[in-house]
Amino acid sequence: MNNFLKNINFPIIGRWFILGTIVGIIAGLGAILFFILLQGTSYFFIDYLTGLRIGETGGEPSLFGHATTEFKRWMLFLIPTIGGLISGFLVYKFAPEAEGHGTDAAIEAIHFKNGYIRWQVPIVKTIASAITIGTGGSGGREGPIAQIGAGFASFLGRKLNITDREKRILTAAGMGAGVGAIFRSPLAGAIFAAEVLYSSSDLEAEVLLPSTITSIIAYSIFCSIFGWDSLFLTPDFRFTNPLELFPYTILGFACALFGYIYVNIFYKTHQTFKNLKISNYMKPVIGGFLTGIIIFLVPQALGGGYSNIEKAMHGELTIGFLFILIFAKIFSTSFTIGSGGSAGIFGPSMVIGASVGGFMGLVLEKIFPAVVSNPGAYALVGMAGFFAGIANTPLSTIIMVSEMTGNYHLLVPAMWVSSLSFLILKNTTIYKSQVRARSDSPIHKGEFFIQILQEIKVGEIMRKDPLVIRADMHFKEILEFIPTTKHNSFPVITENNKLVGVLRFEEIREFVFEEGLEDIVVAGEICDTETPIITPDVTLADAIETIGFKNIELLPVVNNKDEKKLEGIITRRDIITIYNKEMMKQKKLEETLF
Repeated sequence: MNNFLKNINFPIIGRWFILGTIVGIIAGLGAILFFILLQGTSYFFIDYLTGLRIGETGGEPSLFGHATTEFKRWMLFLIPTIGGLISGFLVYKFAPEAEGHGTDAAIEAIHFKNGYIRWQVPIVKTIASAITIGTGGSGGREGPIAQIGAGFASFLGRKLNITDREKRILTAAGMGAGVGAIFRSPLAGAIFAAEVLYSSSDLEAEVLLPSTITSIIAYSIFCSIFGWDSLFLTPDFRFTNPLELFPYTILGFACALFGYIYVNIFYKTHQTFKNLKISNYMKPVIGGFLTGIIIFLVPQALGGGYSNIEKAMHGELTIGFLFILIFAKIFSTSFTIGSGGSAGIFGPSMVIGASVGGFMGLVLEKIFPAVVSNPGAYALVGMAGFFAGIANTPLSTIIMVSEMTGNYHLLVPAMWVSSLSFLILKNTTIYKSQVRARSDSPIHKGEFFIQILQEIKVGEIMRKDPLVIRADMHFKEILEFIPTTKHNSFPVITENNKLVGVLRFEEIREFVFEEGLEDIVVAGEICDTETPIITPDVTLADAIETIGFKNIELLPVVNNKDEKKLEGIITRRDIITIYNKEMMKQKKLEETLF
């Protein structure tokens, strides 16, 4: 028992439990506040002013009920435009980083800013996103909630003066906590924080434990207020026929196709708005107006649109309408967020994925009626496959969809479709701040540099026939010899190949213009006899450390430190070259595998 207790690092465990609990509490409270703001703005602008009743999911009844005013369809042009005006002013006036979908900003902060997020960002993001979505803009909840959790974690890390590494981990854990709470999916939220940082199948493993703690706390706080039901109430779908993997394969390709279309339309729209020579304040206004045109024609495309997911799974939507809804949601989301509106990307992606799945399920039922028995199941699987492909998060998405729907019987087809979509779309992502793998992230460059160099010995890459200078070479001969080479540092050896030191041209410049030294001074007298030496069995990591510490370019390699017989040399350039070659090999291997 004593040995067991000795092996437990109580300070580290306690530290993460305390920090994770604090961040989880704030993320949970932030999710509650945002949900109330979102419901309130939706009720006022859409329900009360427009007279359009917004459908709820089975797990989320309306907090404010429904107004009985007459539906004024023409207001659908006006309300999103007003929303764009208000949210655009808030974002560009107080926190321009809150523009667009917030998860991407959190990813960028972790990779490139050591987890630094200004304290204003989550506040502005919360208010602006509630207005954007509440006025009919097509956006999701995870963006603002991710920034609330990540932003507070970043603020807490700075106040406690923890290390940069700990700040990054805590920021990522805060992002996962927000996602886990607002979508009632604690396990997926924890894994999402570790998975979403990279576009390959790489993971930020050290984030998993802290994000598990933060996600559990945030989820528990949020659900203690709004109930513990799953977000969606779904039929009891089951996978019982292995032949159905064939139509699910077709669904996987469909998710990849529509995902590719979605990402390209989204970013082309974003670039178009970015190139507009008008005030940034006005861009979300134009985006809101264009969104208004779409939702005037297809009101089901407004806001989060989560009720459409349940309808697709229950078979309440037709083939034609589902096909229209796919593109209505793609364009409304692109106009809303691509113009600078503030909202998340996950929610609309779930709606598009469910629409793709529902559409393909009905089509495949007609083609394979004996195999496809329940097309509504394809809507659920389509959600997972679509987002896994565009976000490069297959593992967390599969779990998240299962937690959101309370259905774990479709894990096999969800895994199958998500894997296909992820592999097909491996070079396409909705999160532009993702990097390919840990080795590409600025926060891990140093780790991979040392890791690679520790695996290679000096003897494997040293130059075995270096240019040398004999210890008895006169100064005049040295001055004649150096210009004939491209080097400026030379090992100095005796006639039996024993190292005396290293002669560096920059160190003998002071003697060049002194008369009378040509035939008096020899190399052994003016070389650096205190230069560090290494042996062939030393790793490149140790070699580069010595080179950096001594600020030199060349290290002599000797057989041992007693005899000091020269066997070769190694330079800073040699080490950098071999590192780059090894990195290229690793990247090619990863590209082949993933």
